[in-house]
Formats: sequence, structure tokens, C-alpha cells
Amino acid sequence: MPRRELRHGHQVADWLEQLGAGLNEPGKMILIGSAALLWHAFDRGIQGELPEASMVVDPITDTEEIARVCYDCLIGSEFEREHGWHVNLMPELVLREFAPDWRDRAAMKSIGRLTLMVPSPEDLLRPKLRRGEPRIGSIGNGRVPLD
Repeated sequence: MPRRELRHGHQVADWLEQLGAGLNEPGKMILIGSAALLWHAFDRGIQGELPEASMVVDPITDTEEIARVCYDCLIGSEFEREHGWHVNLMPELVLREFAPDWRDRAAMKSIGRLTLMVPSPEDLLRPKLRRGEPRIGSIGNGRVPLD
């Protein structure tokens, strides 16, 4: 069976497209973690992959409908069995790991009825560097772009 971990930005983008298209009402989400770095790479046309795969997408939302969809994608769910990765809904307090002005540098995108906010790669990398995570090394042959 082929490996299906979260390695490519299109996996995140495809999930967000499906989520945004399926919403009954407008909703907001902040995407953090390795999936957010993959989204930035995909959004910039970078076709690389994470050097060490992730198994999780980390969204933050206060929109009830989005939270319900995320809960349907938790570890052990049918979604995980199908895709090889899962969604781990995060509390807003994890945003304290970022610089106070991170929202000024964040990317905003409307995807269907979803308003997506993604901290800049630089802001996403700071907490990972502090924790010494291996997935921050590079995507494909080049470094993760910080500007």
C-alpha cells in the first residue's frame, strides 16, 4: 500500500477546497503547523514535499460547522483511514506561541465560504525551531521561503 502521509501542499489545499465548498454558512479558520507550511508552498507554486511527513492538520476555529467537520476527521476516523492523515482541532491559546503582530503578516484567502488565515512561514517556523522539529528543514530541493 502506498504511503499517504501529509507530504504535499495539494493535500492541504484539496481538503480546504472541499471544506469551503461544503459549508452552509461562512466560517473562519486559522491554519498552523506543518500543514500551514505546506499550504504556503502550494499557494506559491512550490511542488516540493516535507522531508519528514506529517500526519496531522492543525486548524483553529470558533465556527461551529467547521469544528464539527474537523471532529469528523480526528485520529482514528474514517477520514484518517481514507487519507492517511487526520485533523487535530487546536485551541486558540496556541496562538500565544507566535509574535504579537503575527496577524499583520498572515495570508488571507477566501475558499468557498471559508475565510482562511495562515500565519507567515517565518511566524510558523519560530515555534518549530524552539521545539527542534525535524520537518522544518527544507521542502524539496530548496529552503522554505520566508518572504
